[in-house]
Amino acid sequence: MSSGQNREEATWRSTKRWFPDHPELGQAGHLPVEPFVSEEYCARERKLLWPHVWLMVGRVEDIARPGDYLIKEIPLNRVSLIVVRGRDDVVRAFHNVCPHRGSQILWECNGSTGRTNAFRCPYHAFTFDLTGTLKWVPDDANFYALDRDRLSLVEVRTDIWAGFIFVHLAPNPRETLLEYLGEIGKRLADFPFEKESHHYEYKADLDCNWKVLISGFLENYHTHALHKGGRSRACTPDNPYSHNETIELFDKHRLISLYRNPDMTPTKVGSIASVRYAKSRARGVGAVAETPGALLFKSINPNTSFVIHNIFPNFQLNIANGAWFYHQFWPLSANRVRWESRMHYPKPKNASERFFQEYAKVTSRDILLEDGNVSERSQMALESGAIDSWTLQDEEIAIQHFNKVVADYTECGSERG
Repeated sequence: MSSGQNREEATWRSTKRWFPDHPELGQAGHLPVEPFVSEEYCARERKLLWPHVWLMVGRVEDIARPGDYLIKEIPLNRVSLIVVRGRDDVVRAFHNVCPHRGSQILWECNGSTGRTNAFRCPYHAFTFDLTGTLKWVPDDANFYALDRDRLSLVEVRTDIWAGFIFVHLAPNPRETLLEYLGEIGKRLADFPFEKESHHYEYKADLDCNWKVLISGFLENYHTHALHKGGRSRACTPDNPYSHNETIELFDKHRLISLYRNPDMTPTKVGSIASVRYAKSRARGVGAVAETPGALLFKSINPNTSFVIHNIFPNFQLNIANGAWFYHQFWPLSANRVRWESRMHYPKPKNASERFFQEYAKVTSRDILLEDGNVSERSQMALESGAIDSWTLQDEEIAIQHFNKVVADYTECGSERG
């Protein structure tokens, strides 16, 4: 399903634009609280959701050379993966489990990267090559009917889209990665993500349900109240509550383009950072050149500040003018979540560009701290039992759509994934 394309300019002045187009979402603006607090619901997600979806685990630039690897955890399912580039330049993923006695082979923490010629289990020194094949067994003559083929590393289905590495825990997914990504995958397939490989990261474990945290990134309604420092960027007298330019709902995923105040007045430091960046870029690539993000915005609406691509279940890919960034939300339990955020920019060519990126990094940090704080406070309030449902307004439709997709998986499980 899709909605919101080719809307007339300034339709954000309207109200109740979205829910009337989507009766399949059920009662407009109603969402039960139980899935955000229930241990039983979390257990259903562990069994019926996470093993049946494609999950982004890294970028090809993270493991650029043969022998480069990274460690990625899917924590709710107690899964640790080794993602490695082989000598044949193929990217593969394996369970970080030695088939001998089940020890983890690599003991580095989640997100660690390294380089190796082979994987050697630290427990008994079973050794595997970069394709996962067992190559050496200490004291092998002392085993009974040793089946080396059966003792290879357990491989996980892996695919790559636009430089992003995805895995699927099911051995035979019902959908290919491209089928799973659908329309969003087609639209962004040629976006030059690799040109902006310089990045900053923020990571945090929060005391809230992963769906509570992600819901704050599926609407811009909260900006006028929560993000006072960014209010002038997204709100105007004509659009005081920052109605979105576009909301599109697909089978599993959703796209939101956020309104940009064309008359925004930046802070003094922000103005210095932006002006210096613009001058530097004009000198470097020509004043008429445009960033890929700006070109994307023109194809959607010129009054866009950035575009959210919310890729189910936990990958949010945002395109900005001159940068792109993503969030991932990994549940740890019913009321704990691991939040990973990466902001990508072109590698700075001079001090002006570095200053702009540092300014953007810090201002983004402050906004994210506000998002995390309100999510933790919301979780505590929800667990009090004071309310049993959320009441959503029209601009929060993507929250209802997202939670409906979660419910679809937890009700029919592998039939969906």
